[in-house]
Amino acid sequence: MNNLEVILRDFFDCVYIPIRYTNDKFKLIYTVKSSSSIDKFIDKVNLYKDIKESTEQVIKLTYYNNVHFIIIPILDKYPNGYFIAGPFKSGPIDIDVDMPFKPFYCIDYISNILRSIIKENLKQKSYFSEYIFNSISYIHNNYSDDIKIDDLCSYLNINKSYFCRLFKKEVGYTFSNFLNKFRVEKSKDFLSNKDYSILDVAMLVGYNNHNYYSSLFKKFNNVTPIDYRKNCM
Repeated sequence: MNNLEVILRDFFDCVYIPIRYTNDKFKLIYTVKSSSSIDKFIDKVNLYKDIKESTEQVIKLTYYNNVHFIIIPILDKYPNGYFIAGPFKSGPIDIDVDMPFKPFYCIDYISNILRSIIKENLKQKSYFSEYIFNSISYIHNNYSDDIKIDDLCSYLNINKSYFCRLFKKEVGYTFSNFLNKFRVEKSKDFLSNKDYSILDVAMLVGYNNHNYYSSLFKKFNNVTPIDYRKNCM
């Protein structure tokens, strides 16, 4: 597990608040317990545009008067990016949104926790090489496609054997294991929509065989996609 993933996991384990990390172009790199409803809200309010316009070390953005997010920019390391935590709610809101809000009164306390976790885990000057960072970005942007490692290495212009060793060293997983874990985690958003069959969900995250997808899901979560869906409904 790499430093970025450790930060997100440690933060969530401490405070149970959804968190994501994007690069400086706002491509999603990692997320823990975020959801499609949060994604839609962020897009709706144009949160990323507001982040770009801020120069604060800790950015606190407010929408509809009572919906809040914390953003911690990391702009002095490679790769640059943003930790985004929330949402928080300080009062009634006038829109119908299905998001797991946390109370606003703890936002300063939470931001201090996040800054401490980031500081502890980002002592090294660089936490991903350019090749590995770009490969993870590629997965996040193309997970629904038939991703082949040979094609990715050609895209990155890197030797396959060297790339595999480098990926395992920096990320802590083999490339295929990381890809499968990401796809399975992403599939949980689609499983919450009962209009999708298990095959639909499998295909949405890049698998043509729903039995293979189901076996991977159970491997990583100790429960089948069907049972996971039942527990979420």
